[in-house]
Amino acid sequence: MIHQVAIKSLPQEWLWCETWCDDESKKKAKTIDLCNNPQTKEPKLEAAARIVPEWVDYDTEIRKLIQQIEKEKKSFKHDEL
Repeated sequence: MIHQVAIKSLPQEWLWCETWCDDESKKKAKTIDLCNNPQTKEPKLEAAARIVPEWVDYDTEIRKLIQQIEKEKKSFKHDEL
């Protein structure tokens, strides 16, 4: 099958990564790879918050949602007793 389907590389804007892309190209990025940067050894969540500032808001919102679901589960179990 590999000989029947041509494999092409996507332009850089389809997968921006801090390790090999510059900050200027990030403005046009369609996806951002939050991979570990071997040059800095920075933890992935710290890098996410720095590279994608709105990440902090998303992370906070999801943590609150998880807490709410866990609270509702406990309440539901308590009501069953």
